[in-house]
Amino acid sequence: MDYDLPTGFDLIIVGTGVVESIISAAASRIGKRVLQVDTNNYYGGHWASFNLEDIQNLKQENNIDLGKQFPKNLSNEEDFIPLGNKLKCFPYFETEWHIAEEDSIDVLKIKQENLNGKENVVLDEGDKSKLDNDKKEHDDCADKEEDESVVQGEIEEAKEVEQNLNVSTQELLKKDYRKFVIDLCPKLHFARGNFVELLISSNIARYAEFRSVSRVLTWINGNIEVVPCSRSDVFANNKVSVVEKRMLMKLLTSIEEEEKSATVPQNTTFKDFLKNKKLSSNIIHFVLYALSMSNDETIWLEGMKRTKRFLGSLGRFGKTPFLFSMYGSGEITQAFCRLSAVFGGVFALNQQLHGIVLNKENRFESLKCGKQNITASHIVMSVGAAPVSFFKNPTSSLISRAVLITDKSLMDSEQEHMTLLLYPAGNKLITILELGHLTGTCPKNVFLIHITTEGSSNPKEDLEGCVKNLFAFGEQDSNPRKPKVLWSSYFSIPNTNELDLKSSVPSNVFLCPGPDLDLDYDFSLEKAREIFLSIYPDAEFLPRAPDADEIVIGEDPETATEVRASNSNLDISKDTEKSVEEERAIEQSSETELAIEARASCSELDTPSETDNTTKDALKEVEECAEAKENMQ
Repeated sequence: MDYDLPTGFDLIIVGTGVVESIISAAASRIGKRVLQVDTNNYYGGHWASFNLEDIQNLKQENNIDLGKQFPKNLSNEEDFIPLGNKLKCFPYFETEWHIAEEDSIDVLKIKQENLNGKENVVLDEGDKSKLDNDKKEHDDCADKEEDESVVQGEIEEAKEVEQNLNVSTQELLKKDYRKFVIDLCPKLHFARGNFVELLISSNIARYAEFRSVSRVLTWINGNIEVVPCSRSDVFANNKVSVVEKRMLMKLLTSIEEEEKSATVPQNTTFKDFLKNKKLSSNIIHFVLYALSMSNDETIWLEGMKRTKRFLGSLGRFGKTPFLFSMYGSGEITQAFCRLSAVFGGVFALNQQLHGIVLNKENRFESLKCGKQNITASHIVMSVGAAPVSFFKNPTSSLISRAVLITDKSLMDSEQEHMTLLLYPAGNKLITILELGHLTGTCPKNVFLIHITTEGSSNPKEDLEGCVKNLFAFGEQDSNPRKPKVLWSSYFSIPNTNELDLKSSVPSNVFLCPGPDLDLDYDFSLEKAREIFLSIYPDAEFLPRAPDADEIVIGEDPETATEVRASNSNLDISKDTEKSVEEERAIEQSSETELAIEARASCSELDTPSETDNTTKDALKEVEECAEAKENMQ
């Protein structure tokens, strides 16, 4: 550190993880003097994002010790405690290339895929070529000479593509290393979750961009299948029978009442609860592993709450309940840091943090940062920065992670999808997030795969079965449907949410947990809110921040109120209305088609009825026919 920081603050925050950054923004927003420091030269800690080159250097930094001895120029009534513990490190970390330095792309295969109408090849910037093989172009040729000209042009383009692609694939990826944004702990947002509501109400959403997850998949019976998320998806799914559709709709519409039921024993698993409903194995799979994102040991009440959360977020910003932050989850941490800085928060990365000083009453007094002694009324620390003495048991469980770069999507389609795949593995659920270049996290023509589950000491062993079933490595697996893995990384992150972060800590010191296994940020948000209100119990937690055009010197209060009211929602509100209308139209047409299907399957029952295109009559007819068919069986 070659500069001096101010030495007096209301609040010092050590670490730039999600929980720490939310607290920083909340405290600065109410006018507190906040200093946020980090020993790393990047934001986020275990929540950070890296490019392809930097993430491979993390292993070299894995064993750096945070705490260093500091000269004890202290009084007899002060106690110096070094910072740092093993929770800062990665217990396991490895990266590997799965293509040799001399490997080249199969040009003939790429040309054939383009002839079949698939997405064109795009090379690195400054050297782009593509094959344009629109068959209509040939049909519209006026004479033979023009047709021959088109063919000759395609041949020349193909030769240029072949020449440009005759380089190492590994070299191409390394050249584009800056285009990769690899999250250590990727997260999604439930569209109506607490975190999204906070982003909107606090106006922090303006600091980030979001993209809707366009499809949810699951691994069932050895295959990847699309999960029917909404009613229209249920009706349009040809893998689910008419009877199963009725079962699923009946269950989903009765969740509110089922959750209040006192007849179900509390220790009943959600899986047993669904079996007792006489549901088919397909429906049990979809509800248990996909909609509720539970495992075989999840208690029924928790499973119902998760299912309700999934359904409650449908139809707001897209066909699925989920949003993803563009350019990686690391943008979320920086969004809160930006808000904190706007309201006066001071930030300093790459700092030498030696320890903290406690007074005779065992209360935090100051932070030893470089050659400075910085004081504050309270201090908030990431769990990885805290002294070992603050933990009764510093041992935590682990989160197993894998990051893969592949050559194609898990499920081919005409358009690029952002995909969430739920992979059941007994008492564990493995979540797989597939990101394409439209998310801003990787170059074109490759995909970034994030795999996460509850871990042991070896993440590679934890995820081996799943990875082998879904992906191919080199020539070992000749299945052309599987994406080929070009690069992989396996690592473990401490799951600190089960640690006791209060009982051994001074009264004005607060510890923040790190990443967890939840799909979203709601747990982290509640922890941040809890810590903030413990420090400032009478303050408002993250009130709305004004836009730049709302800040007027000597503004009229009435005018300011009107401006705030007109800007209280995200700009995607118009898209929301449109998506809801489209969803309703799809549902209505799908339900009508289902009614026709039901009439055909139940024709032997001889129960004629007049054709009615309304949604209500279509649903009624589906239920009657399905019930009659069920009774016949």
